[in-house]
Amino acid sequence: MDDLAHDHIRAFIARTRVSEMKSHGWRVLGPGEEGSVLMEGPMVAGRAASLEAPIGGIFDDLVARALERADARDRVNARRAA
Repeated sequence: MDDLAHDHIRAFIARTRVSEMKSHGWRVLGPGEEGSVLMEGPMVAGRAASLEAPIGGIFDDLVARALERADARDRVNARRAA
């Protein structure tokens, strides 16, 4: 286990998905917790970008929607007040 590759991920994978993960280039490193196996596989494309801002894109979208709703409410309230 000392040969950690920086472009690989280690994860506990359910025993039922081991063959599927092997077909995607993952390898078994050893037993895991109950019902799982410790595996190592290739880094998912774009993973580095997702680590920088794990929910950044979703959060930005939610904030933009909330601001749009607040602006719409302000316009409606301004019309009612006029």
